[in-house]
Amino acid sequence: MFVDLSIPVSRRAPGVEFEQWLHRDGIRHLSRRIRALPGDSRRDRFVNHLRWLTGSRRLREQDLPDGCFMSNEFYRMSVHQGTHVDAPFHYGPECEGRPAKKVMDLPLEWFHGPGVVLDVRGCGGRVTAADVKDALRAAGPEVGPGWVVLFRTDSDLRLGTPAYYTESTAITPEAVDLLLDLGVKVLGTDCWSFDGPARRMVEDFFATGDSGALWPTHLHGRRREFVQIEGLARLRALPDGPFTFMAFPVALADAGAAWCRAVARTGFQESGPAPR
Repeated sequence: MFVDLSIPVSRRAPGVEFEQWLHRDGIRHLSRRIRALPGDSRRDRFVNHLRWLTGSRRLREQDLPDGCFMSNEFYRMSVHQGTHVDAPFHYGPECEGRPAKKVMDLPLEWFHGPGVVLDVRGCGGRVTAADVKDALRAAGPEVGPGWVVLFRTDSDLRLGTPAYYTESTAITPEAVDLLLDLGVKVLGTDCWSFDGPARRMVEDFFATGDSGALWPTHLHGRRREFVQIEGLARLRALPDGPFTFMAFPVALADAGAAWCRAVARTGFQESGPAPR
């Protein structure tokens, strides 16, 4: 069975601009587009434009089956909208003293393998290394290289409300380090960010003057290489034991992050790293 772990990108979400051409709109837009087609010479474009202006090179409803063409949608949004993968380049220009990997530099093998959910709902909004040790012990499998570790907070239940952004759980750098020391490269959370509420970080900084309060886990990715998947959902639907996880980032060149469709396959275990 496949379990969808992604949240849909809504046309009404903050930061999203959406335009849609419905099927009957498609005729009008197509008619405009055929004024110039790939491979046309300058003369072709000039002649075809004149023919379009005079009406002899325009499509009409009766020219197409059912009087309509195909739909099209246009989304304008950040690569951090919805469920997405953060590559090391998002954290900074360098990682471990080398140029940080962008999305297209990430090995696809990292995004397909055995997964485990760590239940950290009782951690009071801040997950420590000790919390990770306890959650690993409760989860059962011995995690190692090739595993994907997902943090369950059930924050996705607040999606669509201000609380989704103001009450999320932070995963501390120390918690991340514990998993990286085990050989894990890919981590995920059902919160909107690994660093918790932006408001809390900013207020802590102005109250203390400590720059370490600002996005500490993201910036930790300059010192140690890891990938984080933010905006997951329905981790509560996954079994206590391991499952097969996959979440390939969209192939965006020169990007530090990319949208993905995160999926778990339960009741099936492929060859490779396994519980010991």
